Amino acid sequence: MKLVFNVVLTLIIVSGLLLMGCSEPAPEPTTSPSPSASPTPAEPDKVYELTYAMFQPEKAALSVMNTEFAREIEKRTNNRVKITIHPGGSLLGAPAMYSGVIDGIADMGNAVSSYDPGAFPFTSIAELPTNAESGWAVSNALYDFMQEYQPEEWKDVHILTTCSTAADFLAIYMGKKEVKTMEDWKGLSVRTNHADIVAAMGGTVKDVPMSDVYDSLSKGVLDAVMGSPEPLKSWKFGEVCDYVTVNAAPVQPSILWYNAMNKDTWEKLPADIQQIISDVSREYSAKLGLTWDDQAVAGIEHSVSLGKSVYMLPKEEEDRWTAAILPIVDERLATVAKEGNLSAEEVEEIWTYFKGRVDYWNGQQAANDVTPVIERIDEVMK
Repeated sequence: MKLVFNVVLTLIIVSGLLLMGCSEPAPEPTTSPSPSASPTPAEPDKVYELTYAMFQPEKAALSVMNTEFAREIEKRTNNRVKITIHPGGSLLGAPAMYSGVIDGIADMGNAVSSYDPGAFPFTSIAELPTNAESGWAVSNALYDFMQEYQPEEWKDVHILTTCSTAADFLAIYMGKKEVKTMEDWKGLSVRTNHADIVAAMGGTVKDVPMSDVYDSLSKGVLDAVMGSPEPLKSWKFGEVCDYVTVNAAPVQPSILWYNAMNKDTWEKLPADIQQIISDVSREYSAKLGLTWDDQAVAGIEHSVSLGKSVYMLPKEEEDRWTAAILPIVDERLATVAKEGNLSAEEVEEIWTYFKGRVDYWNGQQAANDVTPVIERIDEVMK
């Protein structure tokens, strides 16, 4: 009987303990962020000091805007990022910029794709002649292109901003020879970023460093420059170019101007700082493109103010020039397909995507108070 009583007592005690356990409140949820939440910076008080190399002079319009880009990063990170700027090639010159950023000589660098010929065949699809109406539009389209495809050829750096000008065939400016027709191009020595276009027009490419162009034009060693009219003022070419011809045809090629960051530097930055830099880069891609537009217009204004001849190509001649360079599009696309081991259909799909982004951003100009560059030049010439 005593054994039975002990067993029953034990059962009652165990049951009571179980009931007491069931009545305990549930544990408080942890405060750890979910995997999808933005991570908290590991070192919120750490200052990340970066070097930024530019090859253009400090007072050049693009350098001024790139300086603003750097200061905006500092501002939005509450000075957790500090950027020391080295303008005018004082740290890295233009031809050495890309490799210099890869090697960590500079944490950030501003450069142009044409200084590394053949290095970016995939990206060259987005440098083909399009109907972009402004540098603002094509710069936004370039940013979309780079984000969409993340080209493997850029794997050694982290791309920040992208910009260009919708004006690389917009003007040809000559020292002493006037160009008004296709026939006038024959035998003309021309500095350009687009040798195949000059060849198609009948001219001869002469590779002259930008720093030597002024003297070469004034002495007749170089006949002309083809591209954006921006250097007419910024490089003072308007002083030695008596003639400027404007080609408003909607077949303007681009050259990618970019800001890039050393890959290791980028990967060591906290995720929240990376996001801030990406946001600022998106905004300043468009602002840098608009800077190109402003400078193209300023170049024409400068030549007009000096009393130089500025000639707007008539529609009939525009069409002749356009017909001469359109086959270049197919030739460049075929080269990209071959070098990139892509099918013609794949390349055409990529090209169609880029043209679609150009059309989209052309359509966004009015809503963003952006006027097509040729309309602005028209106003100057009236």
